[in-house]
Amino acid sequence: MRALLVVDMQNDFCREEGALFLERSRNIVNSVVKAVKEAKKMGDAVIYTQDWHIKNDSEFKLWPEHCIEGSWGAEVIDELPEPDYYVKKRRYSAFLMTDLLLILKELEIKRITVVGVATDVCVMHTAVDAVQYGYKVSVLKNCTAGTSEEREKFALKHMEILGCNVV
Repeated sequence: MRALLVVDMQNDFCREEGALFLERSRNIVNSVVKAVKEAKKMGDAVIYTQDWHIKNDSEFKLWPEHCIEGSWGAEVIDELPEPDYYVKKRRYSAFLMTDLLLILKELEIKRITVVGVATDVCVMHTAVDAVQYGYKVSVLKNCTAGTSEEREKFALKHMEILGCNVV
């Protein structure tokens, strides 16, 4: 079985008024919606991760406050259809201290396709961790957006070197 893992397509990253708006995210929304619809049509599991922070989270030493639990900024963007599962996370990797691995095991997932934001932060950490857990991982580069073009290119190359199929 396969899964589409949609990383952090949330208001704080994908909307101009969001706390950590990624300009490049505008370019991928339609492609991500299309990927989700195609995955659902194929019968693949669709899993959305949500960056989900508490007030005064330690991550805010590096980044401005964003995706505070229950806030507008933490909500998944409206364009995306309802997923099969949501995974809330407080760290870059969706595998770190979440139910993601349990969900994947219960569904007997073997292959994971990763899309979303930011290519050079949460997408990269999640995709590489998936490889480390033994999954066959593809990253759709037309469905990811980084914090900058340079960092996005670095992250895609880094993921490829570490075992992801970047297509």
